[in-house]
Amino acid sequence: MHKVLIVEDEAVIRQGIVLGTDWASIGCQVAAEAANGAEGLAKAEACSPDLIVTDLKMPGMDGLEMLRQLRQRGCEAAVIILTAFDSFEYAQRAIRLGVNDFLLKPFHDGELEAAVLRALPPENDSTEEYRAFLFPDLKEEAPSRYVQEAMQVMEANYADPAISVSLIAETIGVSEGHLSHIFKQETNYSPNNYLTRWRILCAMQLLQSSHKKVYEICELVGYRDLAHFSNTFKKFTGLSPSEFQESSGKNL
Repeated sequence: MHKVLIVEDEAVIRQGIVLGTDWASIGCQVAAEAANGAEGLAKAEACSPDLIVTDLKMPGMDGLEMLRQLRQRGCEAAVIILTAFDSFEYAQRAIRLGVNDFLLKPFHDGELEAAVLRALPPENDSTEEYRAFLFPDLKEEAPSRYVQEAMQVMEANYADPAISVSLIAETIGVSEGHLSHIFKQETNYSPNNYLTRWRILCAMQLLQSSHKKVYEICELVGYRDLAHFSNTFKKFTGLSPSEFQESSGKNL
C-alpha cells in the first residue's frame, strides 16, 4: 500500500478527504494528517509518504514552501495540490518542485481518486519493458532544462485532454517553435509524439494492474473518444486495449 499524507488547514475538508475517499481501492492508505505546512513538514519527515495531497494556501507555511523544504531534504514523494487558484505562476513554481497534479476546489466525486492513479500509476515487472517498447529511440543523455520541464508537464498533465504543445511552452516560458525544435533534437520525438507514447504507457500499466474498465482508462489517460483511444493504442502495441488487458501484455 502507498502511504499518503494529507495536508489541509480546514478540518472539515481534511476529514472529507481522509474518510470520503476509497483509498484501499486505489492501493493507498492515509499514513498521517496535518493542518498546515509546518506540521506537514514534520509529518512527512516522520512517515516518509509516497504521496502528499496538500492545500496550496494555508496560514503560516503554505503548500509550496513546505514542498520546497521537503525537496531540499530529499523527499521524492508524488504530490497533488488542492487549490482554488488557477494560475500559471503557481504552475511554474510547482513544476520545479515536481508536483504531479492540481485539483481545483471544489473537486467532484472520483476526481481525487483519478488524480492519485495518475500520480502513482501501478508499477509492475513489465514497466521497464513497456518503456523500452514505446520509446525505442529515446536518447539516453540528460535533456536540457526546457526539455526536462516539458517532460514533467506532460507526465503530470497527460490526463488532461486539453494539454497542448503551446500550453506546455507557455507554462515553462519558451516559444512553441523553440520547444518543438529542441525537444525533437534532444529526444528523437516530437512533443506530441512523446505525449501520445506516454499516455499509451500509462494505459498499458493501468490495463495490466488495475481493475478499471477500458472506457475508464481511456478517460484517465486523456482521451475523450474511446474509438480514438483504441485505434491509437492498437497502432502502438498491435493489440486493442481489451486484447492487451486479457493477455496482460504477453504478446508484445
